[in-house]
Amino acid sequence: HANSGTVNSGVNADGILRRMLHRYLMGDTKCRPNAIVFTAAIKAHSTSIDATSLSLEDSEEEDEASKLLKQEQIKASAKRCEDLLQELCLLYQLPGNDRSLKPTSVTFELVTGALTLAEDWEGVKRITALREEGMTQR
Repeated sequence: HANSGTVNSGVNADGILRRMLHRYLMGDTKCRPNAIVFTAAIKAHSTSIDATSLSLEDSEEEDEASKLLKQEQIKASAKRCEDLLQELCLLYQLPGNDRSLKPTSVTFELVTGALTLAEDWEGVKRITALREEGMTQR
């Protein structure tokens, strides 16, 4: 499940979001994604990062290859958080879209936290810039 708190949380949330988007594009207006849905998917990825980080800290006896794989999973999940936020911001900035697509401070903080855990300082800068310039104009 998307909110299971496991390393697969983000992947599960992506599947749900993908199905929602597909159904919405097929005409089911009840499945229209909004900032809450995107934030939930980002939170699931963030939870996945936390779970992977914990297992990495508890893995003193693991080999280097396994540790590197977990670090790559953290980076991939953090990048996915950033991608989801970028997608949400683009949808919000399209003409005709309403405030239900405006990212919240929680959304930005989750993504910044994920990128920080992944030590993606360039990503943190991109999100900070996006928050400062793009989301205050509307």
